[in-house]
Amino acid sequence: MQGVINALLNFVLVSVSEELFLTSMTLILLKRFDMLDIRMWRYNLKWIMIPVVLMALDINITKYIFQFPKVVCSLSSLIIFIISFTYIVRKNSFEFKRREYGKIFICLLSSFVVFSFIEGCTCPLVLYLMNKPLEFFNNNILWNFVLSAPSRILGFMLIIFLIIKHNNIINIRIFDVIAKNKFLLRSIISFAITSIIISVYVLKLIGTNRVLESKVSILEQGFIIMGVLTIPAIILFWVLLLINFLLIKEKQIQQTYENLVMQDDITLDVED
Repeated sequence: MQGVINALLNFVLVSVSEELFLTSMTLILLKRFDMLDIRMWRYNLKWIMIPVVLMALDINITKYIFQFPKVVCSLSSLIIFIISFTYIVRKNSFEFKRREYGKIFICLLSSFVVFSFIEGCTCPLVLYLMNKPLEFFNNNILWNFVLSAPSRILGFMLIIFLIIKHNNIINIRIFDVIAKNKFLLRSIISFAITSIIISVYVLKLIGTNRVLESKVSILEQGFIIMGVLTIPAIILFWVLLLINFLLIKEKQIQQTYENLVMQDDITLDVED
């Protein structure tokens, strides 16, 4: 009974978000933004959730209910993911050639690499700051959620940014624009450096001096560390989105003005 409960909790709190990231990143690498179009989210969501749910169910059933070895669980979920993902891509393609199988496989592996990189940047730091072994998190679903939360937040920020950038009506190279604007570039660099300094100082207090251990509960420690790891990145993420939004509005206003000028010229030509 406990295995079923753990499987359900891990399915909801950890696995669904993990597989959703892998599925979305693979679609982005395949340049299938049509399946990530927010204007058709109801249609797209029912297809995207097929590999997400199947893979999440498989990995939790094999791990917590049948208690298969980790290698078997990983291999089984990978096979199911490849089959189900290929199925949804084929069903949403006008033409599907054999070479698409290879592209899907390579993009899937690349998504796992991105996923592993993000996890590798956050999980070891959480383990160090919490001063707990990995088994402590693996044996507790709620703590496993705390451990994975920073990497999920950063991962979905990356997904959202890539989707928004592609779905813009006007394609603007935001980083090129920032690089050419000295004030904007200096402001963002200053913000980034300040955030890094503050984060490093706070992390030192938490990790080296252990200031949290005697003052707050272990659950509060987890949420404080999650905030320290993700809040600076979230702020920078919204700064980039705001800049992108302002640039798009400016371009749209400029195009509207140019269209009005053209209409006035045509009107004058007709009257002449």
